[in-house]
Amino acid sequence: MLQSKRNLSIPPQSPPNSLSRRQFLRLVGGTATLAALAACTPPAEAPAGAAGGAEAEGITLIAWFTDRRTINEMTEQTAIPEFESRNEGIKIDMQFVPESELQQKLLTSKAAGNAPDNSSIDETFLDTLTKQEVLRPIPSEVIDVREEMGQLTADLYHISPTGDSPEYYGLPNGVFSAALYYNAGLLEELGYTPDDIPNNWDDFLIWAKDVTEWDGDTLTRSGFSFYGNEGSLYSCLRHQLGGALDGNVYETKDKIRYGDEIGVQSWQFIMDLYNEHKLDSINEGLVSRERFGNGNAVTLYNWTWFNGFMDTQYSDIDWGLRLEPTFSGEPIYGNRGPDVGFTVTTQNEANLEAAFTFYRYLLSPDYLARYSKFRGIQPSLKAMWDEPDFSA
Repeated sequence: MLQSKRNLSIPPQSPPNSLSRRQFLRLVGGTATLAALAACTPPAEAPAGAAGGAEAEGITLIAWFTDRRTINEMTEQTAIPEFESRNEGIKIDMQFVPESELQQKLLTSKAAGNAPDNSSIDETFLDTLTKQEVLRPIPSEVIDVREEMGQLTADLYHISPTGDSPEYYGLPNGVFSAALYYNAGLLEELGYTPDDIPNNWDDFLIWAKDVTEWDGDTLTRSGFSFYGNEGSLYSCLRHQLGGALDGNVYETKDKIRYGDEIGVQSWQFIMDLYNEHKLDSINEGLVSRERFGNGNAVTLYNWTWFNGFMDTQYSDIDWGLRLEPTFSGEPIYGNRGPDVGFTVTTQNEANLEAAFTFYRYLLSPDYLARYSKFRGIQPSLKAMWDEPDFSA
């Protein structure tokens, strides 16, 4: 049985599966006018303005969104009209800010007293922005984190950056995972289906070597492309070899372990992919995503944030996702990374209730059902985990 493309965080008992790009696009449904999941071409940026109106009828919220064009198109064309129709008197002025500039702009605008009412952030911004008191704490009346997202998220994001009582300042929209991308067209040309891709490393390496082609010293078709992703693959292999605890590269919060026995085994495995199995080229220096996107790789190891690039930069490729191979052939708990997220940053107390109303909409099943597919994440809300689009 195949692993659904939208199920990016799969319990060990769930069998692998796959979904073609065409099937995926059909499932996007009401947002089919959008071509991609999370493309990062930055749109034109607009400066933050003063939020208008202290009364409920006249509130206009300034919302900063980072530069993921197609997610922003979905939000602007579908989600915001939906939100405004449900919340009469609240209007959203959506403005785009490049992610590389977003944290500094938030710090600057906060210091100037004209921060936006809502802002998306990257998870790496959370520490700085909470310590600088840019983010407003999320009241329990807005979301019961433990009930709606589970104990792990509730514990991890309940923080006290300034020494006061712990609060929630930013929560994950969902989690990323690593995956094995496949080129459906090449598979068909070679006489295979996604089901034929082996699930265990021993068989996969034989299969991938068989579909790899070299012309002298030039790699013309990679069976398993991973150049430039060695660090991610290393972490994946660590989890497979050492389990959730010993496989974690962080022994403690202050100590990292790259050169332990598991680490050496993992790096040796990666070098064997180059030197023994010759599945990718270390000498050509062609990043694996580019090789795959140009149609010269049968499979690719990458994290699922790459989904958006496939449908914008490489839209002619018919692609799908599977779980990466494991040594046992069975799925395991592996790499995961949070997608944080949306926040409330308003300095206008008259806008605070409206800002949290919009925040809760952005963290609702209605919005996340669209967003998660485009971003390549498993949604954080427990209520969505059993939905057909997000379960095996």
